[in-house]
Amino acid sequence: MKIIFNELTKAYLSELIDILYYNHYFSIEENAREYVRSLVREVETTHPLRRKRESPKYFYRYGNNLWYATYRKNKRTTWYFFFTHHETNIYIIRYITNNHVAGHLLE
Repeated sequence: MKIIFNELTKAYLSELIDILYYNHYFSIEENAREYVRSLVREVETTHPLRRKRESPKYFYRYGNNLWYATYRKNKRTTWYFFFTHHETNIYIIRYITNNHVAGHLLE
């Protein structure tokens, strides 16, 4: 299995650390960094085991034939990783969001 994060998602994950810290979700920047690292590790290690759902067409702006998998980090936050599946066990992550931003589009 190979998980590839495209440039958009790499940039978002880097920004996410700052968002979490500057908006006071974490009072220590290193804790925000570790939260993002743990999210990435979870995707890299459990992605093939996750239930995959076909993406609503709204998200096709990030690629055709998208699927998504959910990652629940706590009681309030579920992350959605949108991806395309290529060849044998190659997943390209094309977009990342959470229930606070786009949950209403996925329910």
